[in-house]
Amino acid sequence: MSLGDKQQDIDHAERLRERTPKSREFHDRAAAITPLGVESNVRAFDPYPFYVESASGSYITDIDENEYLDFLLALGPIILGHGNEEVREAVKAQVDKCDLTATPQPIAFEYMEKVAEMTPSIETVRLANSGTEATMHAMRVARSYTGKDKVAKPEGGYAGAHDYALQSVYATEEALGPADEPSTVSYGTGIPDAVSETMVAFPFNDKEATEKILRKHADDLAAVIIEPVMFSAGCLKPRDGYHEFLRELTEELGVVLIWDEVMTGFRLGPDSAQGRFGVTPDMTAFAKVAGGGYQLAGFGGRAEIMEEIIPPGKDEGHKWNSSAFHGGTYNGHPVSAAAGLKTLEILQEGDVYDHIERLGDKLFGGLQEVADDVGLPVNVQHIGSMGQVYMTDHDIHYYRDTWHANEQRFADWWLEAAGREVLFGNPMQGERFFTTYTHTDEEIDRALEVAEEAFRAVDHEYED
Repeated sequence: MSLGDKQQDIDHAERLRERTPKSREFHDRAAAITPLGVESNVRAFDPYPFYVESASGSYITDIDENEYLDFLLALGPIILGHGNEEVREAVKAQVDKCDLTATPQPIAFEYMEKVAEMTPSIETVRLANSGTEATMHAMRVARSYTGKDKVAKPEGGYAGAHDYALQSVYATEEALGPADEPSTVSYGTGIPDAVSETMVAFPFNDKEATEKILRKHADDLAAVIIEPVMFSAGCLKPRDGYHEFLRELTEELGVVLIWDEVMTGFRLGPDSAQGRFGVTPDMTAFAKVAGGGYQLAGFGGRAEIMEEIIPPGKDEGHKWNSSAFHGGTYNGHPVSAAAGLKTLEILQEGDVYDHIERLGDKLFGGLQEVADDVGLPVNVQHIGSMGQVYMTDHDIHYYRDTWHANEQRFADWWLEAAGREVLFGNPMQGERFFTTYTHTDEEIDRALEVAEEAFRAVDHEYED
């Protein structure tokens, strides 16, 4: 039997299915109005998603009144717990004061000043509404600044849902080609081949191969966009000074280094991953935690690069096509900016990081211990308050190492835990989960008990 083939037919969703009859019924209604019955593809899973009614602190409650201990945390934005009172009050005050006007409001600039104050690489900044928008605009500005078309990104890396980012995210080994010089392969249909031709894939953590590829394309290469920790592949941490090496190489080649801190920004510390690792990129894209649970993202960097957004003056005849366009009706939405500003103030002034990282160590370290006790082949990787459980005991140093993980076993383990009302992220092996400020030691203890029960439920079921 091949990796992941079932040895016996066990319904790991049975417990969850029994607890969610209203969600099962609602899914029929939802699927009639939208594909898969969800607002985003990553929210769909078999047998059906459960639908949430409310959230508070460390918990979410579905329409069947099941209360789940939440480590998914909206895929990362919820760093202070659901419904933080200070953030909520800031939002209410802004709602009472002014809604969207599409004219500048001071709250957005106060927010941008705070972002620049906290982020080493950002001198000037613009706002957007999602991580996808942030990376898309950062890449466009880098292309404008350099006058070059190609952008390099690591295989297995997700940098948003726009066409240029959906390259070499997932594909077969045959399609991706050799590990030391991977092919660029679009993820999903509807993406023109011409777009893929502007993107260059390289292997994260492989210095020799990375240097060879970047030097080969240097004459046409505008930027490298990379997550400082590849959480798009679960939790793939940099090794052996990889980021220091990449910073030196891009400076030598005149290539703009963009850090995609959509996931890590303000999550791995008040000055994000770049402060934690002591490496300063040329540009940074951010989202998720930056909005405190509201739709807010942005990109920024060195002022001379960001000036590419500024159109020529009147004496040059308003040649708008000679600058990098950035716009958006909802950019700097005052309600989101109020939520984001209050969140960043709390993160900068409080003890949030000490708390969530201590509990992160306890959670992820404990998951490795209980898996070992059960005897499952498991490799738990984490940094700070975020990480992932790989269903393999193989080393996880490079993206292709993650292919050894048993995706079906992970999904079944997740379903078993969800049926016991604990959400370890979502059922996709390539995702990750988090601790938040409202989590307690008692909640982590309970999560580890549930995790062990779920590990035992999937033990000896698959060949490895």
